[in-house]
Amino acid sequence: MKRFAFYIIVAAQVLFLVGMSVAYYAMDAFGETIQLKTAPIDPRDLFYGDYVILNYEIETIEEGKWAGVVPEYGEIVYVLLEEGENGLYQVAAASQEKLDPAAGQVRIKGKYQWHNDGRSEHMVTYGINRYHVEENTGEQYEQRRDDMIVEVVVAPWGQKKIINLKLN
Repeated sequence: MKRFAFYIIVAAQVLFLVGMSVAYYAMDAFGETIQLKTAPIDPRDLFYGDYVILNYEIETIEEGKWAGVVPEYGEIVYVLLEEGENGLYQVAAASQEKLDPAAGQVRIKGKYQWHNDGRSEHMVTYGINRYHVEENTGEQYEQRRDDMIVEVVVAPWGQKKIINLKLN
């Protein structure tokens, strides 16, 4: 009986790891690729090399696009994005409630940061603010921070990842 329980525990751990890997790669097949406008800065990490910190225009949400109760710091929120005329995705609506996307919209999950009363806007972060770049190329991205587009895959189950960083 002990041997059987041991095999069950090992199998469960293996299935969990395989499931995590499959979910990550399944995003490419089942997720929707969107493009976001950024404003990065360029730090450096001794262990990982150059990376770019990315701030997205969709992190700032106008008061009029917020529906429902304003959440507390760190609470999960849902933002609907839709493609604008220039091919970049913009905020259509946001709420603490899970919003259902209409045709042409993508739902992305984020964490609420704060409300700026003076500017009537809400701040949200999405957990995709760090992107590693080739060694000694971080400065190139920093100098062109206002001219960058990020391609992000957003899976139907909520997972997201950066797949490309483009300089215009």
